[in-house]
Order: sequence, then structure tokens, then C-alpha cells
Amino acid sequence: MFTDKNRNTKITKALDSLYSINRRDVIAILYGRNATKKPIRVMFRDLSVYGFSDCEALTVKTKSDGLVIYISNEHRGASPECIACLIAHESQHHTFTNSKAEELRAWISESQAWNEFTKRNKALAMSNEPLAKRENYIANLRAKSGVQGVQKLIANNPVYAGLN
Repeated sequence: MFTDKNRNTKITKALDSLYSINRRDVIAILYGRNATKKPIRVMFRDLSVYGFSDCEALTVKTKSDGLVIYISNEHRGASPECIACLIAHESQHHTFTNSKAEELRAWISESQAWNEFTKRNKALAMSNEPLAKRENYIANLRAKSGVQGVQKLIANNPVYAGLN
């Protein structure tokens, strides 16, 4: 379905997996239904170059006012479904409102994608890969505590301390 300009088959498979779970909202954002009205590129990158070595992924503006989602190089071996969840999360940052509400939308989008993937393939939830552990943590938190649990996670995370 998707062609990746960078010809990275892992990212292409992740995008295809989003399509397979009917996440057309994320796909539309990636294709240009976003604040920039431009397609968003997705690629692996060494995030320490940007001072974000502790991040799994991030969305940045380009010089031409477009957007790029960078997935940490550490996750090149992750399953396409886990990468797709990060893409679902990062796609929500296209507005750059830098708010806790935007962060909440991103975390909810990520957990919704993971829940759909694990409904279809229960073995994903048993994986020991770091991103699967992250996704399971978020999904379990949301299942136990609802949106309020995710809000509390964001509120207690020092990365988001300066957000409104």
C-alpha cells in the first residue's frame, strides 16, 4: 500500500500495519491532513544528535515548514506494529501546541493502535522487545485507570513539566 521514499522496509511495514487496523486518521495526517498541509516523512535517526537520546521518537519541523517523524535508531529491530504505535503517537504532534492535551491525544492514539494490534495477534503482547513492554505498560495503565491514569503519567513525567 505505502511506498517509503527512504525505502526502509520496516517503516513501510509499519505504515501498512496502520492501514490494516483501519487507522485512516493517522494515515491522513501523514499524507497531509495536518497543520502544515504537507506529507510527513518518517525515518530512523540517531536522536542523540538532537539532544533526545532518551526519547523513542520525536516530530520536528523542517526548514521548509514540513514535518518529519524520527524514530530512534535503537528501534530498527522492533516489530512493525510497535513502530506503527510510535508513528500513531507522533502523528498527533503535527499541531505543535505543546500542551498536556496534545500529549494525552498522542498517548491515547498510541495505546489504541496497540490494543487493536494485540486483539488481532495476542503474541505481540508477549514480546520482550523494549517497545512492546512500553506499549503493554501504556495499555495496562489505560485499562486499569482510564484516561485519568494516562493524564497522571503525563503530569508526573518531568519531560512534560513545562507544558500547559
